Amino acid sequence: MKISFDWDSCLAEVRQQKIAKKFIDNGDDVWIVTSRMFDPPTHTGWDNKIVFRIAENLGIPREKVVFTNSQDKWITLEKLGMEMHFDDDQVEIELIEENKIDCIGVLILDP
Repeated sequence: MKISFDWDSCLAEVRQQKIAKKFIDNGDDVWIVTSRMFDPPTHTGWDNKIVFRIAENLGIPREKVVFTNSQDKWITLEKLGMEMHFDDDQVEIELIEENKIDCIGVLILDP
């Protein structure tokens, strides 16, 4: 199965990393799809090095880390043929459903 995780408040959290690792160990194709900018302005305080470091620790190749540069994720998820996407943003999950792409949106709530 082709599965993606949002970064902020999702795969940035240890709990979600453990879930992603289980999918990876099961042989699923796991990606990171984030609306972050690939090259964020310095005033945002975002440093994408942590995204790549965690991805590497989990065994997610760099080419499977996708920055949508603030574009709605459903567009990228559809292009990639993603089958399941984990996200903490209710709007992103609703957009997956509204645009009827062949992807299951899973809303991540705070523990």
